[in-house]
Amino acid sequence: MKEWGLLEGRVGAEELLKMEKFCSLIVEWNRSIRLVGPKDTEGVREQIVDSLLPYLIAEPSFPLLDIGSGAGLPAIPIAILYPHAEVVCLEPRTKRVSFIRHAARTLGLSSVSVVEARADGVAAPEGMESRFSTVTARAVSEIETLLGWARPCLAPNGAVILGRGGEPVAPQVGGYSLQGIEQYGASKNMGKRFVVKYKKLQ
Repeated sequence: MKEWGLLEGRVGAEELLKMEKFCSLIVEWNRSIRLVGPKDTEGVREQIVDSLLPYLIAEPSFPLLDIGSGAGLPAIPIAILYPHAEVVCLEPRTKRVSFIRHAARTLGLSSVSVVEARADGVAAPEGMESRFSTVTARAVSEIETLLGWARPCLAPNGAVILGRGGEPVAPQVGGYSLQGIEQYGASKNMGKRFVVKYKKLQ
């Protein structure tokens, strides 16, 4: 499946078929609710690839929480690769919650759940206090803000793994240690990309 570009040789054929089905679901739902910017299949594929690449470089641990999941990126692609691992999507918008639940059912991802709530960094949503080994987020706020939102949900020594655009900059943030920052190849339309990993201190 050459259309999946940078995932070739890194993701199995069965997983790529599920990625293609997920892409079709986004394109279909995108006609009525704005899940992602691109409307065409190629553009949506590119969004899926871009969301997943950081987690092929910095492998996540589970359970995993995805803050502001939106169209289910990167949560659903991660769950496709790790179908038996617990993935929780935190998303405040009802229509997007409905989409993620529909996508998980359609793709047979029974380990994916969705919580309709907003992260505020003050308190974890009910049942999420210090529970997650990894927190992810895509295209949501600044790094410092995201780390604040993640803190109440992360277990001690848990990690925040983020894919970002632009120059590789990773601020030092209290309560975390910076574990690494790495640029990676992205499609020509995505520009410069990097993955950054923080570890929550005990």
